[in-house]
Amino acid sequence: MKSKNFVIKSTLLLLIFSALMFAQKKGTIIGKVTDASNGETLYGANILIAGTAIGDATDLEGKYRIRNVVPGTYKVHFRYMGYKTKTIEIKVFAGRAVEQNVALEIAMLEGEEVVVTGLLQGQAAAINQQLSSNTIVNVVSKDKIQELPDQNAAESIGRLPGVSIERNAGEGTKVVVRGLSPKFNSITINGERIPATDAENRSVDLSMISPDVLEGIEVFKALTPDKDADAVGGSINFVIKKASEGFKGNVRVQGGYNDHEEDYKNYKASFSLSDRFFNNKLGVIFTGNYQRANRSSDIFDASYSYLREDSEGKAVIGVGNLNLGDRIETRDRYGASLSLDYDLENGEITLSSLYGRTERDEVRRRKRYRVSQSYTEYWLRNREINTDLFTNSLSGTHDFDFVQIDWRTSYSLSKRNMPRSHDSQFRELSAFTGDLVEDQGPQMIPLGAKNDLANTFFKQDFIDSEDIDDKDFTAKLDFKVPFNLSSDITGYIKFGGKYRSKDRQRDKSQLATLGFDINKIGKENPGLYDVTSEQKVRINNFYDTGFSVGEFLNGAYDFGPALSAEKLDEFAEKWSSYYKPNATMDLEDYEAGEKIGAGYLMAQVNITDKFMILPGFRYEYTKNEYTSVVGNVVSLDGGGSTIKNRRDSVGQTNFDQFLPMVQFKYKATDWFDIRGAVTKSLSRPNYFNLVPWERISNFNQTVERGNPNLKPTIAWNYDLFVSFYGNFGLFTVGGFYKNLKDIDYIRTSRITDAGPTEGYELTEPENGIDETIVKGIEVELQTNLTFLPSPFDGIVLYINYSHITSETYYPYLKTGPRNPLPPFDFTFIDTVRSGKMPGQPDNIANIALGYEKGGFSGRLSMVYQGESLQSIGNRAELDGYTDSFVRWDLTAQYKFDNGISIYTNINNLSNIPDKAYLGSKVYLTKEEYFGWTADLGVRYKF
Repeated sequence: MKSKNFVIKSTLLLLIFSALMFAQKKGTIIGKVTDASNGETLYGANILIAGTAIGDATDLEGKYRIRNVVPGTYKVHFRYMGYKTKTIEIKVFAGRAVEQNVALEIAMLEGEEVVVTGLLQGQAAAINQQLSSNTIVNVVSKDKIQELPDQNAAESIGRLPGVSIERNAGEGTKVVVRGLSPKFNSITINGERIPATDAENRSVDLSMISPDVLEGIEVFKALTPDKDADAVGGSINFVIKKASEGFKGNVRVQGGYNDHEEDYKNYKASFSLSDRFFNNKLGVIFTGNYQRANRSSDIFDASYSYLREDSEGKAVIGVGNLNLGDRIETRDRYGASLSLDYDLENGEITLSSLYGRTERDEVRRRKRYRVSQSYTEYWLRNREINTDLFTNSLSGTHDFDFVQIDWRTSYSLSKRNMPRSHDSQFRELSAFTGDLVEDQGPQMIPLGAKNDLANTFFKQDFIDSEDIDDKDFTAKLDFKVPFNLSSDITGYIKFGGKYRSKDRQRDKSQLATLGFDINKIGKENPGLYDVTSEQKVRINNFYDTGFSVGEFLNGAYDFGPALSAEKLDEFAEKWSSYYKPNATMDLEDYEAGEKIGAGYLMAQVNITDKFMILPGFRYEYTKNEYTSVVGNVVSLDGGGSTIKNRRDSVGQTNFDQFLPMVQFKYKATDWFDIRGAVTKSLSRPNYFNLVPWERISNFNQTVERGNPNLKPTIAWNYDLFVSFYGNFGLFTVGGFYKNLKDIDYIRTSRITDAGPTEGYELTEPENGIDETIVKGIEVELQTNLTFLPSPFDGIVLYINYSHITSETYYPYLKTGPRNPLPPFDFTFIDTVRSGKMPGQPDNIANIALGYEKGGFSGRLSMVYQGESLQSIGNRAELDGYTDSFVRWDLTAQYKFDNGISIYTNINNLSNIPDKAYLGSKVYLTKEEYFGWTADLGVRYKF
């Protein structure tokens, strides 16, 4: 090991010394590449000295820098796909930097004039950014973001190959990359990690990030050693806008309509203002946005149970519960960002801040038919959930020709606060006529219900609150040493380190009053409430006579009376002394600390202008510390609970990983290249799974607990892609293969150790012993038809398709034969069965057909997402799936010469619901309708 370190250090010192010696005798070419038609910078333009491997690609600001050039006169090619290549003769002097700015013109057929607007610019930018990258990446450019009819960043990412969407209330919130759930992805802003927003896992809710503040979105599907290693699915980076030269602004205002609620009170406004000062040294850009959206829906929800096997060995499934829900929800989003950058003589310093907040106000009325228990229940939930995201970073780049030094510090905070969730339950006993058949469909259940509201009483009431805080502090330092061993062998050595400290805590609480105390209130206050003959408080005391659910699920079901959130809140406030704390919730509280130290070494070697290889490794050390509570849950008379034998529990775990990686790119011709990668990455266990909490219920004979000894998931990733491209587009096809070890699952088993909990059912997370395989193919086509005669030259087409398969193994507790000895109870067998990864659809497709001519542009978009596994049962018939869907969106706009545009967006044109089922589509478990939405707006750009 010592000899290995000596070799690495000696090699680095030799390369740095050589670079210093070379730099004293050589020169530099610097400059900026822009679009000749509008002055916009071109990100991803390729600059190459003719006949050599010496060159560079432009950055986000269109800047480039070619170092270590031997003095002399050279022909330099400036290439940007879709634009005319320009060749300029440049004379380089020793020890000096020669500035050459270039404006490129759009490629067009001779004699034809092509007016480039949003669709073509967005497509060209995305193609060039992908081609200039030395890794495997998909891009949503800034122009493309503005042209898409998406409400948030998650929706925009969902149009890329290999990406599917998890939705909440019909709106995209989290992304699944290559069939791996959101917890397997790394989410960053300008390269810095966003703290998780989920209560239990490491996923991030992306719905709070407005597309209006973004310069672009990058989805890296193959890691390089200078990126965080915990990105088995992919690393998603949001690029925040920076100021360009001159005072510029972009203001947008729109109104919207929600068809489901026939609501016109949807609106959105955003702006960005930017300028550069002090001879363009200081750049300032400020953005802000606000949106109100109605996300109400009608919900059908059914659950089923396994009854027995029929004579052919097939499962007989019975309906356990039918739930009908009416949700009224509004979402308010606020966001702002401020970015300051100051140009130094050889670099820049940037201060960037972003803030986003989502406020959800929800009232959900639910009618539940509990067939297996012969109950009918009415529920009302009135809650508010607020999610905040704040990230602030200070970074610098210093280029000394012989070495580039990059540093960054950042502080990020995410906060999920549910200040109050009020859940009220009413129950009707013996609620069915007895004519129900155990395996009939859910649509028949209401026909057998008595709906005896006179004997439906107030059963119980809960008031919950929850706070989750996640804070990250990060510091990193990178060194990049370029080298030119000859005109045909160039590249750089890059090395550095990073430190990340995370503090996370969750605090849950609940107040509850049960039927005993509610009945007591009715008895002790005669005449105040209408009561049953048994002195139980009736449901009719809390009707909302001014609210009607309407044609619920298109008239398929009769929802019943609507409950009043205001009256139930008044009841809870008036009789607050009857609400007792439920100490069980304290067992889910925790504090977590996570410290990660990382170091890496990598190199990029260019051999002529055809071949690039990028080898390297990353080392990460992780230290976790968790504190929680353990104890026995004891119910109190009249409601509430306490914890017996309560004590604090502390857990700690440390682990390290050595992660080698290698990537290559071979450019066979000017229109074809091959890319490949072999990388090792990891995924740390979910937060709550690591917490050393424990809950013992003697009543239910169950034990639930965390496992601080969980190991991280380790993955070997293999990628191979080929790309064909030209001035009229890009076609890419490739495949990936992932081998994952030590995936953690929630396992249910029986406690066999002697003691007070022997025989209890145990639920805890464990690492699986079997390997998981995820593989797939991705195909992408981006093209324009500007070579066709008018009017067909305005067509822009985007298509991608992904096919993904996976196999993993799920642990479960199988019921065995009865014990032959008294008390003749069942035996249980711990076993596993295979299945695909949760959230992984087999097929994903996106099609966008755009057209632009003159000032008009329009786009019709289609998203197809195949079925995906949602939950695992003890047999295949009991597995839960989300259903496949096809969704259509439409956007159109017209741009006037004075910078004003008018536009319209229509989302979910065909009113596609979210659906789920159990085993077979015959057993529908969920159907949620949101309706379609439409926006009409105006944009002013100056």
